[in-house]
Amino acid sequence: MEQSHILSLAKDSAENFSRWLDEQVKPLALARFPLEFSSWRKELDLIRAPIDKPSRQQIALVGTTGAGKSTFLNAILGQEVLPVGVMNPCTAFVTAVSHSLDSGYAVEVNFCTREEWQEDLNSFIASFKPGEADEDGEGRVETRRLIEAAQKRVQAVYGIQIDQEFDPTQILKYDLRSEVERIFSGDPRENKRFENAKEMLDFLRNLIRGNNPFWPLIKQVNVCGPYDCLAGGLELIDLPGLNDPNEARVEITREFLRTSPFVWVVFSMVRGLTEDIQRILREEKLLRTLILSGSYAALSLVGTKADDIDINNADQLGLPDECTQEELINAYRDQTVKEARTQLEQMVRDLASRSEKGTTLDRMIEMARKVRVHTTSASAYNKIKGIGRLRKDYGLKDERDTGIPDVHQHLSEIGKTVGVAFTAQMALTQLEKLQDEISFFFRAKEKTPTPEVEKARSRLPQERDAFSQGIKEIQGTANTQLKSYRERFLEKMDPLFETSVQGVKKVAEGWRGIHWGTLRAIVHRNGVFMNYAGRSFDLNEDLAEPLLQQLPMSWERYFTDDVGGVTNEFALRVTESGKSFCGRVRLIIELLLKKTDPGMEEQLKWFQEKVSLLAQNSKMQVLAKVKERRSELAAKMPKIALVRMKPSYELAKQESGPGMKRRILNLIEPAAIDSAQPIYSTIREDLIEGLNDLEVIIVGLFMELTKSADNQASIVVNNANIDVEEASVDPEISKLLQSIQEIKLSIE
Repeated sequence: MEQSHILSLAKDSAENFSRWLDEQVKPLALARFPLEFSSWRKELDLIRAPIDKPSRQQIALVGTTGAGKSTFLNAILGQEVLPVGVMNPCTAFVTAVSHSLDSGYAVEVNFCTREEWQEDLNSFIASFKPGEADEDGEGRVETRRLIEAAQKRVQAVYGIQIDQEFDPTQILKYDLRSEVERIFSGDPRENKRFENAKEMLDFLRNLIRGNNPFWPLIKQVNVCGPYDCLAGGLELIDLPGLNDPNEARVEITREFLRTSPFVWVVFSMVRGLTEDIQRILREEKLLRTLILSGSYAALSLVGTKADDIDINNADQLGLPDECTQEELINAYRDQTVKEARTQLEQMVRDLASRSEKGTTLDRMIEMARKVRVHTTSASAYNKIKGIGRLRKDYGLKDERDTGIPDVHQHLSEIGKTVGVAFTAQMALTQLEKLQDEISFFFRAKEKTPTPEVEKARSRLPQERDAFSQGIKEIQGTANTQLKSYRERFLEKMDPLFETSVQGVKKVAEGWRGIHWGTLRAIVHRNGVFMNYAGRSFDLNEDLAEPLLQQLPMSWERYFTDDVGGVTNEFALRVTESGKSFCGRVRLIIELLLKKTDPGMEEQLKWFQEKVSLLAQNSKMQVLAKVKERRSELAAKMPKIALVRMKPSYELAKQESGPGMKRRILNLIEPAAIDSAQPIYSTIREDLIEGLNDLEVIIVGLFMELTKSADNQASIVVNNANIDVEEASVDPEISKLLQSIQEIKLSIE
C-alpha cells in the first residue's frame, strides 16, 4: 500500500469513527455513561492529532563543497531541483525538499531580518578597518578573501560598486535597494508557485546570481513538489553548513544537525575517504555532535562520483586490466564501503578514553561496522534517466549499478518505520482497539449474568488488584534505577568539571595561531565564524571543549544504555505482566465455568494488544524526550560560555590597526581564563537541573503507562463479557452493537 494512501485511509477512518461516535454512541452514552464517553472522545482526539498534522522526518545532508550533494539530490528526486555547478559557499543556502500531492511546485524563501543583516554589515565595515601588516602570502590571501566576500554581499544588497577608495563607514548613508527594503519591511518569507520544474529551477538559479540582491539575505528555501520518494512524510535538508561563511545559515545548519533524526554525510569518493570523512566527522566534530545529541544511530554515509575511476586502478582493486567499467566501478564501491566503516570505527574508538572500554563502546563500534554506506554515481543515473543535459558516457548502463535505487529503498524503509506510514498504521491499530473497547463495554451491559458468571466476576477484581500492585512495583523499581543512574553519572562528571577548568588556559593560548583578519571576524560575530576556506571557528565551544571532548562515551552510556535500558525494561515488564494477568483470568473462567469462553478470550486478546500498544507508545515518548533534552543540554554548554565572553568580544570589536591582534588576545584570553570556573559551575548547575527535570518527565510518563494499564485491566473486569447466551435486555444497545460492526468494517 502506498504511504500516501495509508495516511489518507487513516484520516478517513478517524473521521468515520468520529462521526459514528457522535451519531450512534453519544445519544446513548452521554446520559447513562458520561465518564466512559468522555474517555473515548479524549482517546480519539489523541489518535487523530498525529495524522491530522503528521510531522516530517527530516534527513539532513551535509558535506563539503564539491562533494556533489546537489547532483545527488537531483538524482534522488528524479529531476533538476537544485542548480548544479554554480552554487558556492557564499551563495549556497539551506534547502528543504518535501512531497506534495499537487502537480505543481511551491517554493518558500525565508530571508534574514533587518537586524541580522545589520550584524553582517557591522562585520563588513570592520573588515575594511586598518589591520595588521601581513608578513606572508597565506595571511594576505586570508585578508583578501574576507574583504572580497564582504564586498560581494554589500554590492548585491545595495547595488553599488566598491573600489579601493571606498569608505566603508559611509555604507550606512546608502539606501537599500527597493526590493530589499520591501523584504525587510514586510513578511520575511516569499512564496512562489510554478507549473513545472524548469520554471522553478530558473527561479532558484536567478536567486544565486551575483547581481541578485537577495542571495546574501537567504536563510532557507523550502521546495515542495510531487517527489514520490518523499511521500512517506520525509524531508530532505540540503545543508551548505561546513563551508558557509553566512552566520545566520551556520546557526540553522547547526540546529538541523542537532535535531534531525537522520543525518547523511555526503563525501566525494574522488577526493578519498580520508579527506572528506575525516574533515566532516572528526575535524568539524560532527560525529561527536551526533553522539551528544543522540543521532549517532541514524548516521549514514553517502559516497558520490563512484564512476570517476580509471582502468589504471584495476590492479589496486584486485581486477584484471581487461575488466569492464561496470566491474571496476562495482569493485570501487565495495572497497569504499569497507574503508568508510573502518574509518568510522576508528573515530568512535578515538572518542573513548582508555578507562571507557565496555559495553557502550562495543555497541557503538558494532554500529559503525554496520552503518549504512551508499556509494553512488548520481551523474550516471541522471544520464540514464534523462535528468538534465548530460552528454558524458559514465560507463554505466544499468541504473542499479549507480547506487541510487538503493537510496530510494532506504528512504522507503524510513517512511515505513518512522514516517507517515508508521503513524497512519499506528492510528488504524489504535482505532481498532478503541472500537473493541466500546464494543466490549456495551456487550457486557447487554447481557444478564447467571450465578456462575457472577461468581467468576467476583474473583476477577482480585486479579485486577494484583496486576495493579505488580505494575506499580515495576514502576517503583524503574524510578529507583533512574535515580541511581543519574547520581552515578553526576558523580563521574564532577572530576571532569575540575580538569576542564584547568584545560581552558591551554585552549585560550591556541587562539594565538588564528590569522588576525579571521580573529577580528570571529569577535565581530561573538566568537563564531566560518572562513572562506571552509574552516569553522567557535571560541565559545573552545571553552567548553575540555569537557566536551571527555563526554561522548559517558553521555551515550547514561542517556542510551542507562535511561534507555530502564525504559525498555519497564515497557517489557508491564507488557509481560499484562500477559500474566490474562493467563490468571483465563484460568479462573475455565475452573468456574468448566469451559473456555470465546467472548472473554476475545477481550483478553484485546487487553494484551492494548497494553503492548500503550507500552510501545510510552517508550517512544520517553526516548523522544530523552533525545530532546540531551541535545539541548549539549548545545547549551557553548552558549553559557558566550554569555561570559560577550563583554570581552564587545571591547575587542573596537580594535584596529597595527598591533590589533595582540590587543584582541589581551582582552579575550584573560576573560576566558577568568570565566572558566563560573562557566563550568553554570554548566554543572544546568546539567543537574536538566537531568532532574528529565527524570520528572520520565517518571510522569511511566506513571501514565501504569495508570493506563490499570484502567485497561479494570475495563476487562467490569466488562467481563462471558457468554451466557441470554437474550438482549436493551434494544438500544443491540442497535448500537450492530452499528459497531459496520464501523469496524470501515476501519479494516
